Amino acid sequence: MSQILRRYLLHIAAKSATFSHLKRNLTSYYGKRNGFAETPFGTIIVARTIDGICDLQFLGWNRMEVIHELASYWGVYTPTTQNDVMADTVKRVIFDNYDHHLKLDMQGTDFQKRVWNELLKTKKGETLSYQELAERIGQPKAVRAVASAVAENRIAMLIPCHRIIHKDGTTGEYHWGRELKKQLLEWEKE
Repeated sequence: MSQILRRYLLHIAAKSATFSHLKRNLTSYYGKRNGFAETPFGTIIVARTIDGICDLQFLGWNRMEVIHELASYWGVYTPTTQNDVMADTVKRVIFDNYDHHLKLDMQGTDFQKRVWNELLKTKKGETLSYQELAERIGQPKAVRAVASAVAENRIAMLIPCHRIIHKDGTTGEYHWGRELKKQLLEWEKE
């Protein structure tokens, strides 16, 4: 499975490699480890660089589309090694309350990192609106920019973007579907 997946990722990435992908890979990465783990909500793929976890995606809703998206984002020039133990450790931290520090390698603008760092402060079971998040970072008029930063989060669950809901209390969208978002929020409240 791992060789087939790796070949597919390389094939897709070769078709979509751009200068920005090459630049991102050459300046930020000397290699990446990725792995798969089963969670109560489906399979996740976790990727890490030497600096920390850089990507966490759910595969359950459309496995091939997620794999294609990852290959397009990370590009063909990123050497990868499969490490399911690493992915299982991440899964245990998130879903089994395993006490283990995980370093994050957040790739984004300074503004995005401010938004993501504020999201890291939300507690399990807590939700907040885009407006509240904008206020927490001291930019109450930047609601749309905050929403864009939340949407660009590549490290699902560890940077808990699923905890952001609409101002009127409705769940709102989620990259892997509204139903999964509802399930995650219900699970966190238990």
